[in-house]
Amino acid sequence: MWKKVLVQEKQPYFWDTVSDYCKQVRELGFRLQELIAESLGLEKDHIKDVLGEQGQHMAVNYYPPCPQPELTYGLPGHTDPNALTILMQDLQVSGLQVLKDGKWMAVKPHPKAFVINIGDQLQVTSSLKPTRT
Repeated sequence: MWKKVLVQEKQPYFWDTVSDYCKQVRELGFRLQELIAESLGLEKDHIKDVLGEQGQHMAVNYYPPCPQPELTYGLPGHTDPNALTILMQDLQVSGLQVLKDGKWMAVKPHPKAFVINIGDQLQVTSSLKPTRT
């Protein structure tokens, strides 16, 4: 809480900008869930109904360029436990990799684009198709 107050006192416009950004990304996430549900032949609100009230987490990470990248340690291979991860990559520092055909491949950052990761919750939820009569 003290960090939020400190930022608001020194840069009040910053908190308003971050708050607006979070709201818009949340709406994007809900819209993506609707489109994913429809693409699977489910009702538009199926994922929202199965997941119920959803939280939101925002993280801002800064990774400065490293003069010796071979000495850095990244995260081990993993899946995202949430429903969706909406990622805006840094155009200057690439770091995201995906596992394809048993090999880790870098995901090249694209300007004005998000990377959307389907998380564990959404993968499980989308397979729970309702019984239709």
